[in-house]
Amino acid sequence: MSDKIPKNPFKFGLYASKPYKGWVFAALFFVFIATAIDRYLVVVLKNLTDAISQNTDFNNIWFWAIAYPVLHFIGRNLWRGSGFTGMRWFMWLRSTGYQSLYEYLTLHSKDYFNSKFAGALTNKVTNAVEGSERLYEKTLWQFYPILLGLIIYIVISSIADFRFGLIVFFWSVIFLGVNAYLSRKLQRYSFRFAKSLSSLKGKIVDSLSNISLVHENAYVSGERAYIKKYIDEQTEAGLSHWFFSEWILVINGAMIFLFMCFMTWTSIYLFQNQIITLGVIIMVLAIVLDLSQAFFFIGQEMKEGARNFGEAREGLEEILSKHIIVDSPAAIDFMISKGEISVESIDFNYENTKVFRNFSLKISAGQKVGLVGKSGAGKTTFVALLLRHFDISAGEIKIDGQNISGVTLESLRRAIAFVPQDTSLFHRSIKENIGYSNPGASDAKIFAAAKQAQAHEFIKALPQGYETLVGERGVKLSGGQRQRVAIARAFLKNAPILILDEATSSLDSESEYAIQVSLDKLMRGRTVIAIAHRLSTLKKMDRIVFIEDGKIIEDGTPEELLKRPQGSFKKMWDHQVKGFIVDE
Repeated sequence: MSDKIPKNPFKFGLYASKPYKGWVFAALFFVFIATAIDRYLVVVLKNLTDAISQNTDFNNIWFWAIAYPVLHFIGRNLWRGSGFTGMRWFMWLRSTGYQSLYEYLTLHSKDYFNSKFAGALTNKVTNAVEGSERLYEKTLWQFYPILLGLIIYIVISSIADFRFGLIVFFWSVIFLGVNAYLSRKLQRYSFRFAKSLSSLKGKIVDSLSNISLVHENAYVSGERAYIKKYIDEQTEAGLSHWFFSEWILVINGAMIFLFMCFMTWTSIYLFQNQIITLGVIIMVLAIVLDLSQAFFFIGQEMKEGARNFGEAREGLEEILSKHIIVDSPAAIDFMISKGEISVESIDFNYENTKVFRNFSLKISAGQKVGLVGKSGAGKTTFVALLLRHFDISAGEIKIDGQNISGVTLESLRRAIAFVPQDTSLFHRSIKENIGYSNPGASDAKIFAAAKQAQAHEFIKALPQGYETLVGERGVKLSGGQRQRVAIARAFLKNAPILILDEATSSLDSESEYAIQVSLDKLMRGRTVIAIAHRLSTLKKMDRIVFIEDGKIIEDGTPEELLKRPQGSFKKMWDHQVKGFIVDE
């Protein structure tokens, strides 16, 4: 369903409106009737004027005098009917629009989000949904009534005299044609304006998110200059858009002036030759006044509509870019039994850089394997491939004999518990953050997982305990506390495969010692992959795999590798014993 979401704002609005056809047709019906009554009022005004000027009987005068306010009152209430139905249409359009775009956005790969600003993406979703909604609001209450009214006025004018009908018809065709052309040209400026605004907002969010870094490096003036470049770009784009918009209004004003001249002078000429009545002149002047106001403001509405279209299109094109990592059409749920991992002759490039070439590795079920090596060796990339954040270009990755490319992403990732080095938390309660890995878990299970992760005591000491909000990305907690929450989450998930990415890197020595006991218990009976430098983690492994430049250069038990005096693992081990590790 998500792949069918259109990128064109009008088509997107139609897509989001389909489930609510009843409200759509009801709103259109009310606008149709209300517009017809409003335009017919000029005929009532004509008849009333003729009745008074021709001194006909007062019954006829009173009839039209009563009909005028009554029809006006009915028309106003029909417009309110369009409001009551239209509001449901548009609110549900927004609901479906937000939901469908959020669902599509969540299916993008990790790499997609790594190269985007979260604030900018949020802004694009808002622009796409609300821009499309405003386009349909303008269509329902501005463009649709104007088009209907125009057709009705052409008929009414033609009945009064064919020359009026011809003037209204040909002028309308020219006016709408010119504005359609100008509107298309304006869309380019609107798209550029929307893109510059979105970029500016993203840069500001990025800057404010790292304001501590700005202050710590005494670079406030430099950061201000950096942001000002984007402000200047946005200002220039906004001026170009506005300048062109003003010229549209100037052109529309000139065309409206000509229309008023043709209609007024024609009516006076025909009245002078006794071809039409005074009532027709009043009716024509009313039509001219109504169309002049409507068409002058349609230029303004088209300017706003073009801006909404540009913003919505820019957002939709960004969000609806093709998904890179997707379930295959024949994907099945992953059925894990033992947790045996087999990597068979895989190739993988990232941004034109070779990471793995003909790389193979087998991890037996229940085995604890430490992945070690210098920074950039491919350790974290290996884990990302196992979680299928990226797809390999050749070879196979199998778990229990099942190719991970043939199973659903959700079922694959459900079978793997991951404790990252840089732990991110939701700005929600600690209980919600722990329970995220197992949404149906009871409070008792959440508390038990926290105790196993040595997190229960510090949580209970917080003002609201487990209901404490942790702040954006968990900033209210220390690095060690965030990692314990992440480890508690892994306990609660109870997955057969466990991945630890420097899981104790943010803990002090005392906390690390306490949590090692919990990690030992967490690793028991599971297949474990641990990316680590820390001796305390490595010594618990059944096997060490040393990776360098995407290749395995050493593989064996810790004891075996430590017996190699010139071995890479032995050198790394010795550096740590001395108190530090260096990437040589």
